[in-house]
Amino acid sequence: MLKEHAPQARMSASARQRQLLDAALAVFSRKGFKGTTTKEIAAEAGVAEAVIFQHFPSKDALYSAVLDLNLGAFNTDQAAETVKEYMERGDDEGLIRTSILHILNCYRTNSAFQRVVLFAALEGHEQGLNRLHEQFGPVYHLFKEYVEKRQMEGALADGDPFDILMSIIGFAHHYGLITTIMRTVVRDIADDAVAERYTKILLDGIRKRSR
Repeated sequence: MLKEHAPQARMSASARQRQLLDAALAVFSRKGFKGTTTKEIAAEAGVAEAVIFQHFPSKDALYSAVLDLNLGAFNTDQAAETVKEYMERGDDEGLIRTSILHILNCYRTNSAFQRVVLFAALEGHEQGLNRLHEQFGPVYHLFKEYVEKRQMEGALADGDPFDILMSIIGFAHHYGLITTIMRTVVRDIADDAVAERYTKILLDGIRKRSR
């Protein structure tokens, strides 16, 4: 006699939406917004395509929800508070090290979303790029003001604050890119040690000083 299986519990609306968002993130990260169809997302989630439109009115709406979910995970408000603590102490070293670690952690914990961001730039997807600017614009201005303040205090070298900021952010993003997404460089070294080393390089420079 065959054993009867109890019917599976119906997935709640919130659980189904999260399933669709995870599936959409996976496909968008492989094919970008333009190259992705809702049929492919449905296949990734293991549901009929019609299920998507029961929760999201369009592919654009689904993409927007993916951005909101993953950008929200960065918790920029909390990051800004941590950054402000270093700034209030004038702790340049701690500020740079923490910033590098934060960016590298974003690559390590959600490389799929980093690929979505790259696709948005390559495709010129305004919705994706505008959301990034909204999210990180205030943090950028916070850093810019801090650099200007430290320059006036004589703690940091003169120069365009943008260049100084890009030397910090640019390194972290490039390192995360080549070690996590491109994987052209493999290093057996923890990220905190990487952040420590490059913080020193950024603050001291690479030119050897004569005694």
